Amino acid sequence: MYQKPLNILFLCSWYPNPEANSNGIFIKRHAQALALKHKVTVLFVKSIHTVQLAEIQTEEGNLKEILVFYPKSKFNFPFISSVFKFLKFKSHYKKQINLLDDTFDIIHVNTIFPAAIPALYAIKKNPKAKLIITEHWSGYYPEDGNYTGFLMKYYTQKLVALANQILVISDKLKHAMQNHQLNGNYHLINNVVDTTVFNPTSESKANEKLEILHVSSLVDREKNISGIIEIAKKLKEKQFSFKLTLIGYNENEIGHHKENAYKFLTRNEIEFVGYKKPNEIAEYMNKSSVFLLFSYFEGMPVVLLESMACGLPVITTAVGQVKEMVKPDFGLILKTNNVDECVEKLCTFNRSRFATAQVMHNEIALNYGYEEVCKSITKIYLTN
Repeated sequence: MYQKPLNILFLCSWYPNPEANSNGIFIKRHAQALALKHKVTVLFVKSIHTVQLAEIQTEEGNLKEILVFYPKSKFNFPFISSVFKFLKFKSHYKKQINLLDDTFDIIHVNTIFPAAIPALYAIKKNPKAKLIITEHWSGYYPEDGNYTGFLMKYYTQKLVALANQILVISDKLKHAMQNHQLNGNYHLINNVVDTTVFNPTSESKANEKLEILHVSSLVDREKNISGIIEIAKKLKEKQFSFKLTLIGYNENEIGHHKENAYKFLTRNEIEFVGYKKPNEIAEYMNKSSVFLLFSYFEGMPVVLLESMACGLPVITTAVGQVKEMVKPDFGLILKTNNVDECVEKLCTFNRSRFATAQVMHNEIALNYGYEEVCKSITKIYLTN
């Protein structure tokens, strides 16, 4: 399909970091996928609370990561703080771009803002490079509504106007961006699932009680954790035997979620287990009966793909790209965010009605594995 490996610069708005280990993990997996065939340099700059200044460089195979972390602004005046934050962010990125010796074939921006700010400088340094955008952010959705502010809109519009191709993970995201007059050459791509980690085990799932699993950031306005807790309460009222486990941590909301849950439920019925590494999440998936996603909005929720890769059937709301992701024998798609409908599906859940774990795993590996995603993005790179 291509003559030689491409030299790709990944500029990222999100990427795993010391304050959020799973933040932008799907971007890292895209970089890893492309590194199977190409040379990929990831550049990520972020201000965090826990460091003075740290520049971390790692290199493994074709993938080089340059991660720069610097302290957050401590100005008490919001306007001064915002200006200082902008200038500091820009200067750190500019310094790192100037240190790069390579001439890049592709400049690939992952989630437009704020990476669009250094991207414009990188384009000037590499005028012959193609500019590719991958957008994951839900802020363009009307139900999210976070695509606001002069700075964000200015840089987003400018970058989109220059882009050769725009990659999105759902048709809904494409239409939402177009509704903001962000027009361009759009392509739908898949997120990556590490099927070496997320795969079925031989462990039996014939549990006495229904083991329900949820994994997310626990942000209520998006993930609808309040609705999930309400489902658990209704199951208890029906005297249905279940255990709900929630994986994830959100410092701002976890206290409220626990208070809401433990007024009515015991720790034998609902448990918050905090942040877990991918291999630990896979272990939970292999011990569970069903995965529950009750979100108000999503793009292409990787956690559903990971669940199905483990052979774990899912129950989910019809958000983002879910209808294209979840086959009828891989899970159930709810019509609405109706608690009673979800409770009824859980009460009548029967694992034998769904495909075998291995069939589910093979399907996810075929469409969302590293090599397949590498091929599909490479094809877009080479599109005129």
